[in-house]
Amino acid sequence: MKPALERIKGWVYKNKKAHSERLADMPSAASYRAKSRYKHPQQPGAILVLTAVLMVVLIGMVAFGVDLGYVVLTRTELQAAADAAALAGAGAAAEGKSAATQAVYRFASMHTAAGQSIRPEQVQIRYGLWDKNARVFVPSSTECSAVEVTIRSVDRPLFFGRLLGQQFFRSEAKAIATFAPRDIMLVLDYSASMCYDSQLRSIDELGRAAVEANLLQIYQALGSPRFGNMQWTPQLINSSNISTVKSALGLTNVPYPYPGGSWDDYINYVMTDSYINQAGYRRRYGYLTWVNYLQAKRYLYSHTPDLWKTPEQPITALKDAVDVLTAYLAEHSPDDRLGLAIYTASDGTALLESPMIQDFRSIAQIVRRRQAGHYHAQTNISAGMRVARLQLQNNARPGARRVMILMTDGEANLPTNETVGKQKVIEEAQAAAAARIPIITIALGAEADDNLMRQVAEITRGAYFKIPGGQPVSQYEEQLKEVFRLVAADRNLVLVQ
Repeated sequence: MKPALERIKGWVYKNKKAHSERLADMPSAASYRAKSRYKHPQQPGAILVLTAVLMVVLIGMVAFGVDLGYVVLTRTELQAAADAAALAGAGAAAEGKSAATQAVYRFASMHTAAGQSIRPEQVQIRYGLWDKNARVFVPSSTECSAVEVTIRSVDRPLFFGRLLGQQFFRSEAKAIATFAPRDIMLVLDYSASMCYDSQLRSIDELGRAAVEANLLQIYQALGSPRFGNMQWTPQLINSSNISTVKSALGLTNVPYPYPGGSWDDYINYVMTDSYINQAGYRRRYGYLTWVNYLQAKRYLYSHTPDLWKTPEQPITALKDAVDVLTAYLAEHSPDDRLGLAIYTASDGTALLESPMIQDFRSIAQIVRRRQAGHYHAQTNISAGMRVARLQLQNNARPGARRVMILMTDGEANLPTNETVGKQKVIEEAQAAAAARIPIITIALGAEADDNLMRQVAEITRGAYFKIPGGQPVSQYEEQLKEVFRLVAADRNLVLVQ
């Protein structure tokens, strides 16, 4: 036990001695304070100088930031003004350069830059074409399908830049707008009712003078043919015997001029037709009632192939309106394409008369060379819509705006009957809406199904136009032309730069 205790005491003594020696080697507090004062002498002026230098740098950075923000804001305002002005100019370009220029100035003036309204002298306008392949603007003195607008802001004062010798800055912005191409399908009604306004049945709505004058125009367009001893003004032959009437008219040995119909059929028509009777022409024979017979009974192209040359109404008003549409597209929207579907075809459905092409003139010629009831008498609207929808879905160009224009003067009575026909029209409208194809509908005349056409336009987010019946043909024509002008001018505007 004793040796162990002695070893512990020795260990404690040895550690206490080492600790005392370390304490002895440490400097005193007074000595430490003296050394600290010697190594870190006080320098009160250095902090003030450094602060002053940093303040100058900080103020310079703030000034630079304020002026830079002002320049960027002005540039942004100019760009917004240029974008709006270019789009406005492109939208009005269809009305000519003068209208486009006014639109550019008007929309530019609605904007401010650097706190001031934009003035006409700040705006530079160029007209031309947009080459979508090369993505360059091509100035032109004749074409006006793209508008380039440059707006400049010069000598605008800076806030702090003058301290660095820069008092003003200049900025400009440029924008180019053009039209997005469209793929348009016309769906036109060529049922037999499209010549009702040229028949005696419409005397109560349009007046006797207007209808009979139109019948005379049709007769003259047929070449004013002469058969037997018939006259223009119908003559009363009060006999129920067809042979007796034919002999009295000098037609016994005169061949009937067209593939469909006969003199016997014409005479029977004048004897029995209710509209002829209401008009006061029962048993009255002449070219007036014969022309009426051609349209009422022998309207098919296979029966009377010359009727397309005549001013049947309202089909001729429609043809004239299509001329306006195609001429407008050719002049202002050459990148658009136009196709044609008509109803009703000889099989009771519809016919694709032309796929979508850029030869607008050929479309107008096809429209012109068809007559009311050309293939079929009845009205299969849904079949025409389906043909057009499939053409747009399958053959429209990527990026092109797809549009359908649907016109009718009657009610859907195919397939089967009016109830089924209307339901099929709604189904086709829903299919077009699912394909994002807006339909512009035109209801022409008193017998058109206005509610159905309005529904189609609403379902597809298109537009609905109503041209009422019971008015002179000249008004039909002018109103149709105006609708087609609006359609032609309704284009998607695109900022391309």
